[in-house]
Amino acid sequence: MTSQAALGQTAINVIGTWGGSELEIFQKIADAAGVKINFNTTRELDAALTTAVQTNNLPDIAILPNPAKLQELAKQGVLKPLNYLPKSDLDNYEQTWIDLGSYAGKLYGVYFKVANKSVIWYNPKTFKANGWAVPKTWDELLELNKKIVASGKTPWSIGADIGWPLTDWVENIMVRTAGPEVYTKWYNHEIPWTDPQVKKAFETWGQIVGNPKNLAGGISGTLDATNTFQNAAIAVFQEKPKAYMYYEGDFIGGIVTAALPNLKPGEDIDFFAFPPINPAFGTPVVGGADVFVAFSDKPEVQKLMKFIASVEGNTLAAKNGFLSQNKAVPLSAYPNDTLRNSAKILTSAKVYVFDASDMMPSAVGNQGGFWDKCKEFLANPAKLDTILAEMEKLAQQNY
Repeated sequence: MTSQAALGQTAINVIGTWGGSELEIFQKIADAAGVKINFNTTRELDAALTTAVQTNNLPDIAILPNPAKLQELAKQGVLKPLNYLPKSDLDNYEQTWIDLGSYAGKLYGVYFKVANKSVIWYNPKTFKANGWAVPKTWDELLELNKKIVASGKTPWSIGADIGWPLTDWVENIMVRTAGPEVYTKWYNHEIPWTDPQVKKAFETWGQIVGNPKNLAGGISGTLDATNTFQNAAIAVFQEKPKAYMYYEGDFIGGIVTAALPNLKPGEDIDFFAFPPINPAFGTPVVGGADVFVAFSDKPEVQKLMKFIASVEGNTLAAKNGFLSQNKAVPLSAYPNDTLRNSAKILTSAKVYVFDASDMMPSAVGNQGGFWDKCKEFLANPAKLDTILAEMEKLAQQNY
């Protein structure tokens, strides 16, 4: 799909996976920047860019889904460094974002449209009625867990029909216990799956999922194929809740409120940050984000890249529902409380890491690998050593 540029003006070629509402919002942003674009929407971005490099028929800008491709293209020498971006704009980003956009000490990418997968959903009214406080640390979360069980209720609802929401738990714990450097080594397979730090992340998760009393439906109910991650979230907010907390990204609100339209965000449904474990790493955010990279230095390219990095560009994105990590964007720019709350957590985080299962080869990170091994761990935490040894064997075959 291509958005045609107006005649008589120099249009720049942008390639990415965006379509539908994402592309409409981006079109508004390009218009506000005063830049005409031809947008090429492709589902085969990796292949398209490989061909573009081989034939030297490069777009002006690409919107990449993660840092791995940025590193690869920068290494090939086909990207232009963004040394023209004003320091005053870059100062609105935590260093973690500059690092994620850099290769060999030069900045090549600007991240835009971020996902926050480090939040725990709850019903503020229910918490208040029961005298439960929002936990600020992992130990407080475990204490709350005990308190809920002691009152004859069930703390957690977890949907395990598909494995990725389970891997997200392990990832959030891993970055909080081992820190971002070890976390990155883990998904790059620079440390083995049998490393004590990987084992510790699973064992820490086991403090919650290792006890059937903590889970709605117990172990068998959690692993039941009808217990989808969507249904498990709805179970916390229905009239007679089956549990009181649900972990998954900020996108869950839309799924729950579509099923239960009478819920009022901020009143009957809200979330808090996945709490810190090792205070040295603060409250990291795990997620995903798109990154803009440039293959040319045309004035129009520079103009658009500057706008994407600016407060103005990010504020416009926020008004249209894109989550921004730019700390100068006013929270009032967001159209609803869910996005506002998510942005607050995101912009307070000193550490941002990408979803590890997405960064691993799919045979390792997805179905048949990490997804399924998390289910096996849920079914039998005592099998952990075997599970990690099997993951290591799989990793050795696929990296």
